[in-house]
Amino acid sequence: MPKTPIFFRGFDEQGAVRIYNHGILPHWRQAGCTYFVTFRLADSLPEHVVLALEEQRTLWLRARGIKPDDPNWKHLLAKLPPEERRLYEQLIGRLLNVSLDGCHGSCVLREPRIADQVASALDFFHGSRVWTGDFVVMPNHVHALLTPIGGFELEDLLHSIKSYTANEINRAFGRLGHLWQRESYDHIVRDSQQLQAYQEYIAANPAKAKLHVGEYFLAKAEYKVQES
Repeated sequence: MPKTPIFFRGFDEQGAVRIYNHGILPHWRQAGCTYFVTFRLADSLPEHVVLALEEQRTLWLRARGIKPDDPNWKHLLAKLPPEERRLYEQLIGRLLNVSLDGCHGSCVLREPRIADQVASALDFFHGSRVWTGDFVVMPNHVHALLTPIGGFELEDLLHSIKSYTANEINRAFGRLGHLWQRESYDHIVRDSQQLQAYQEYIAANPAKAKLHVGEYFLAKAEYKVQES
């Protein structure tokens, strides 16, 4: 059954923001916002890519007078102007997405039955805990537009999705261990233009990665922009 249009409200520059610190990225939170989320399999990035990401993080922070090994580097990053923080997110996000489209690792999500399980998990709480917008299940990662509802937090929703699907997929393959990389990439969608850009990115991702029908799961949604 087609979803009803999802109401969209962009980022409020004057609104309260919470910073959730985890991994190499600070994660910005604001109630009512839509997030562009990427989460990936634990084996999706080759070691040389992980090292390159760390090198770029180090160079970027040092160029702005922040020691990358400082325990408080994320708090110092948070004090930079918004434009600078966005540059950091874009740098890491761009490097991450380019590598993911190379389809490295086990790529267990390529199997239709496995991709269907992940898609079902993304939609499971739609309308109760989260508005699940456009998403694509790629062979080794997932892109999705998610809007948490009420007091539900994005990190908790992602933990629930990843925990459930990890158990189901590991059981299907008779394997143990971590399936998903613990840290996810997420970015608050700032306005309707950026929302459209992310929708187009999600829709084009399979072709960009040169995938064939049956090697991915793509779902689309419609949005209604709320007046400010």
